[in-house]
Amino acid sequence: MSAMTGIFYRDGRKVDPELIKKMNDRLSHRGPDGSAVWVDGSVALGHQMLWTTPESLHEKLPFHDEKAGLVITADARIDNRNELSEELDIEDKEDVSDSYFILKAYEKWGEECPEYLLGDFAFAIWDENEEKLFCARDHMGVKPFYYYLDEEMFVFGTEIKALFCVPNVLCELNEKRIALFLMINDFFEKESTFYENVKSLTAAHSLKLTKNGSRIKRYWKLDPESQIVMGSDEDYASAFLEIFTEAVRCRLRRHGPVGVMLSGGLDSSSVTCTARKIFNENECLDKIHSFSYIFDDFPESDERYFIKKVVDSGGIEPHFIKCDEINPLEKINAMLGYQEQPLSSFQIALVHNSRKIVRDNNVRILLTGEGGDQIVSHAEKYLEELLVTFQWIKLRNNIKDISKARNMHKYKIFIGAVFNVIRYYLIKWPRLYHFLKKDVNVNKDFLMRLKANKSRSLKDKRRAIITSKKFHYQDIDTISHQLTFETIDQGNSIFFIEMRHPFYDKRVVEFCYAIPTEMKIKLGFSRYILRIAMDNILPEQIQWRTTKANIAGASVKNFLSEKNILDQIINDENNLIRKYVYLDKLKKAFKNKRESNPSITILFLWRVVLIYLWSLSKNVNK
Repeated sequence: MSAMTGIFYRDGRKVDPELIKKMNDRLSHRGPDGSAVWVDGSVALGHQMLWTTPESLHEKLPFHDEKAGLVITADARIDNRNELSEELDIEDKEDVSDSYFILKAYEKWGEECPEYLLGDFAFAIWDENEEKLFCARDHMGVKPFYYYLDEEMFVFGTEIKALFCVPNVLCELNEKRIALFLMINDFFEKESTFYENVKSLTAAHSLKLTKNGSRIKRYWKLDPESQIVMGSDEDYASAFLEIFTEAVRCRLRRHGPVGVMLSGGLDSSSVTCTARKIFNENECLDKIHSFSYIFDDFPESDERYFIKKVVDSGGIEPHFIKCDEINPLEKINAMLGYQEQPLSSFQIALVHNSRKIVRDNNVRILLTGEGGDQIVSHAEKYLEELLVTFQWIKLRNNIKDISKARNMHKYKIFIGAVFNVIRYYLIKWPRLYHFLKKDVNVNKDFLMRLKANKSRSLKDKRRAIITSKKFHYQDIDTISHQLTFETIDQGNSIFFIEMRHPFYDKRVVEFCYAIPTEMKIKLGFSRYILRIAMDNILPEQIQWRTTKANIAGASVKNFLSEKNILDQIINDENNLIRKYVYLDKLKKAFKNKRESNPSITILFLWRVVLIYLWSLSKNVNK
């Protein structure tokens, strides 16, 4: 979670050293362990250091390899150092930094170098010999990379606020992004931000710039046709466990204590127990710090029973965050200040409070179970696929298994599958779809002006898929996980915390996608491969649980208890929100807590409030 900045004046102007220093200082909250800049003519690079690995203590960035004619700045953790050391003839030892491996990979493979890297990374390399700047972002977009580009200059940074230090990079509102946000249809956005002309480099992409041109290239893409066939369930489980264990092991390379966000669910518990197993095998006496949300007044949200099952096995130092009274709007203006963009999560205040506790325990490395649902897969659409492909015996057997595992009535499961198939064909009929599908919440004139009124929602795009493998592909490839990562990274930045996500390891992603659907759902249990792989590692009560608590209950209640925010929006003299939404419908929905108008969801209300508060907090040109 270090920070990097950069300027490349493509028109040949010289960079003022004070300007790159100003950009770098703007991100000083991300790097308490060192700050430096490098300037040469029309190019400047900056870096703020946060020590998170043993190797990072010896790292100096920006780094200039004068012999090779290369300069690098980076925010990176490279996980395949062993393999790269052989390929690049570099000794894998503590005083050799991850960024040095990247630099030497570029020296050998040029613009193809990201294809050879594993881990979470964002970097920029100035090639003095070819007078070009080469940038890249990791496969899943864990590390952020924002930039501004025109014919005269290229400016980049780990956070957007650094870009606005540069003259002519204007803080202008991107209303198209606001429209998508209010339509709850921004999950596919990978490049645009809420600021006009400020872009996010898309995950698994590289960017090359010279004085005369630029090129963005996708260097990795999940193969939609990939398949892995093995002889037995045991073979699949063994292969998965090996890959998943290595993904966790890579993310345990650390400077200082390591923590994990432990919810008590299958995914976070699997990460926690696997990390503990690795510690035990290496005779590491350090305890893993776990951080968990608990609810005294909302038992339906509380997971202490399952959390305790993990903690009681030993090797864990638990920390609990009581969340009953935490309001999502608590300290919202301060949080929007460092978040830079509106965010959809109700849990922003919960996350903020938990990160303070993480920091107070001197934990900089925090593992998560993020992505388990999407990567391992719940095998959505499988029943619908069996239905439309006339595999009715297999359909009957799967419904029977699901009914038994989840204690659901068989006919309810069947009717649900039939309904989804009918909806699929409805959506495939465009005229009927547009006749029935009307957004009654967002101002129509606003949508039509931006030509956003015909865009389909995330739910509709997902409903327009009828096979389980295609649905899994969309979950991994199309939906923008990087939006989540950017929000997470920004929220952690003021607490000196780097979050690591083993399920988003490229090797785990490729393996889970390629295995047969029957290994993703079997005997009525989704994510079947993870469950059987965790045998004798995970407590059985968690290994085979089919439900999960919804922690949003307290946040929603506390949000709806706000009495002043709506009056503030309705009576605002500047009419900040009126041109975006119908305020009369918003007022009625807020007053009646949604019962009077089911089409206005709590999430929509939350997003309206966030847009309003964000507009107030930012000096954005409309």
